[in-house]
Amino acid sequence: MNVRPITSEDVAPLAGMLGRAFDDDPVFRAIVPDDRHRRRALPELFRQWTILLHLPLGGSYTTDDHAGAALWSPPGHWGIGWLMLARMGPTMMRALGLRTAAALRVLHAIEAPHPRTPHHYLRVLGCDPSRQGQGLGSKLLEPALAQCDARGEAAYLESSNERNLTFYRRHGFELRGEVVTHLGAKAWLMWRDPR
Repeated sequence: MNVRPITSEDVAPLAGMLGRAFDDDPVFRAIVPDDRHRRRALPELFRQWTILLHLPLGGSYTTDDHAGAALWSPPGHWGIGWLMLARMGPTMMRALGLRTAAALRVLHAIEAPHPRTPHHYLRVLGCDPSRQGQGLGSKLLEPALAQCDARGEAAYLESSNERNLTFYRRHGFELRGEVVTHLGAKAWLMWRDPR
């Protein structure tokens, strides 16, 4: 299994894969409860996030068969400011429709307690449902976590699925809190000091 940095050629297949990977995610299900709507919206959102938030910065990874992806932001680049939201707005509105306001409110609630201490931010880690449980997530984390350890830098993530907490703990992340969104879905905040 070859893990490598993502390129522009990876965007379309990764968007589809991440849409499938997060279809059962509690936060996305709360934002877009209609199954058909969510299955159309998620690939479009992941495509845009990959293009705008991750490709320009590097440090994100996939496999040659696009079975998984880890989308990282380097220290100081985790936030989605107003200018970026304006760029993302038309796609978000097209993908989410009347659910856009709910999505923005959830995004704000999860982003509000984000630590200001410099860190690498894991925005997304996803594997195709047919490949989950095969060690792919661990392989995708290796390059960035090795870099964090070599440079003495921390890492941070928000897990929107409680069943993933044990997985992240195995990789050195510690639970630092949780956010309950206005829709009832939760996000668990996890921090990793370098090893």
